Amino acid sequence: MPKTLAFLYHEVIDDYSESGFQNKDNLAYMHKTEVFRNHLEIYSNHLKINELKKVDQILFTFDDGGISNLKSAQILEEFGLKGMYFITTKRIGTKGFLAKEDILNLHNSGHIIGSHSHTHPMIFRSLNYEKMVEEWKTSKQILEEIIDEEILYASVPGGDSDLKTYQSASEAGISFVFDSEPILESRFSEDSEIFGRFSVKSQTSDQEFRDMLELSNLSRLQRNRRIKSMIKKIIFPIHQYIQNKKND
Repeated sequence: MPKTLAFLYHEVIDDYSESGFQNKDNLAYMHKTEVFRNHLEIYSNHLKINELKKVDQILFTFDDGGISNLKSAQILEEFGLKGMYFITTKRIGTKGFLAKEDILNLHNSGHIIGSHSHTHPMIFRSLNYEKMVEEWKTSKQILEEIIDEEILYASVPGGDSDLKTYQSASEAGISFVFDSEPILESRFSEDSEIFGRFSVKSQTSDQEFRDMLELSNLSRLQRNRRIKSMIKKIIFPIHQYIQNKKND
């Protein structure tokens, strides 16, 4: 089965206050431009040596739709790469987020535009099925009007998913869904293909990023994800309430 190593980023910017959601949780996903350049240098050197022998493709994805997406796209292009940008459509044109013309420019430059829901519920799987479909469809329609092409890609806000998350995306016409499970093999639900992603956080060192590329820390990342998921299930009602208030 084909293997995809998809990296999950959010903001790439030197002044964190200028882009994206400003709650405390999002600080873990803020990267200085120099750090991101270092990651791409490591990736380029890895590619020369390993020629994707362990995986079939490597993707760079970015959630939320912060204005810093313009900077990360520019840096990617310097390395001859393209990114996947998942947009929270309710935030389009607001402070710290991409405007419609920015999204169109990214699309016209060859980057993939996808949905990150309309309102960005922090725990997407806490929504009922009908609300999930509404979130996907609303976001999809807005983005399609901007780029004048069908939107086939989406990522799940907060990364935590369940079966109805994927089924609702499929019903809304999303063909490819990205969650935050650190796995390489894609899965299928209804008419959608589901991809995992590896979160690159602000505390991720260059060596840890290199280990991700080499897949040498894969077991540890997957174990940590399982433990985190178990804890979330135990405290789910409180966790759900707190998280869904953060981006109001």
